[in-house]
Amino acid sequence: MIGAFFDIDGTLVRESIMLKHFNKLVKYGIIDQEAYIKNLKAKYEAYEKRYGDYDDFISKMGDIYKEKLTGIHESLILETAKQVIEEGGEMVYAYTRDRIRFHKENGHKVFFVSGSPTYLVKMLGDLYDISDSSGTEYFFDQYGVFTGQISQMWDSKSKQKEINRLVEKYNIDVDKSYAYGDTNGDYTMLKTMKNATAINPSKRFLDKINADEELKSRAKIVVERKDVIYELNPDVNIYKIRE
Repeated sequence: MIGAFFDIDGTLVRESIMLKHFNKLVKYGIIDQEAYIKNLKAKYEAYEKRYGDYDDFISKMGDIYKEKLTGIHESLILETAKQVIEEGGEMVYAYTRDRIRFHKENGHKVFFVSGSPTYLVKMLGDLYDISDSSGTEYFFDQYGVFTGQISQMWDSKSKQKEINRLVEKYNIDVDKSYAYGDTNGDYTMLKTMKNATAINPSKRFLDKINADEELKSRAKIVVERKDVIYELNPDVNIYKIRE
């Protein structure tokens, strides 16, 4: 069986679905505005102005998100998550959406493997009617209250473990399968699957691909801006202008 493995944030969805959910929770007062201003505003503005690193911002946001959700009932978390997917689930990159359609039309198994919370990833997976979805697991107690404990999925090692499980469960032929990602957390996913595509890769990820001669020889680099899609070679020096 041929499989297609997709990261979500930055690969399919143009903005992190966890960030969208975080903002929704701030809007409703579930996460206090002060938590954002004190801990995240400066990092987000630095990223927006391209002085800061997106991974640093997302990592910090994940910590605050987890901390502020502790003690909140699952029903409230899921209801606001549902609103996020209903409002923004189709705000995606056209290239990636078309690739999902391509794989489904050809009978391939399609998987979402993301560092965002499982409940968000599965809701998005239901929207696109894919085979299976995996994300960072958030644990709730017997009363349905978030405990503050998670089993994270945003690093390359954790994703690889989940990919191995999916490969075995669905009998996936990795030598015929596909992977799509945008950051270092997706490295092992692209390394495992024969057909590897980095979509709007971070500089760190592009550097990592270029440092791996085997992956570099077969990886595609796709950049989507406005309504134009560019396909580049991994070693194209697109950052020379910033040096």
